[in-house]
Amino acid sequence: MTVLAKPVRLEYGVGYLPCAVEEATHVTLRIPGPVGILTLPVMLKGTREGTGNWTWNGSTTAPTLRPSVLNTGHAHRCHTWITDGQAQYLDDCSHEFRGQTVPLLPVDQPTERQDP
Repeated sequence: MTVLAKPVRLEYGVGYLPCAVEEATHVTLRIPGPVGILTLPVMLKGTREGTGNWTWNGSTTAPTLRPSVLNTGHAHRCHTWITDGQAQYLDDCSHEFRGQTVPLLPVDQPTERQDP
């Protein structure tokens, strides 16, 4: 089974610890493109209004998160919908995946080293 979403819980003073889906405070994804590995605060039920969390369907193999994920902390703007294990890059992205839908990468797969 390929894990595309890794449930973790934030333990203050320790960091992120792997956990069962129902105990997750966050989920770690590996998004192709400039963002790479990203850990987001999530909730599995209830209303997200005022929480700053994403809703997550609880799937580790076909994750869906809402709302969209916008990342501007890199050299590129990256804006995606994460649906059924796919990253749908929106037209306001500033990189080569703009307008494409591609599968998420396995979370525990080693990343290729990029030498300068």
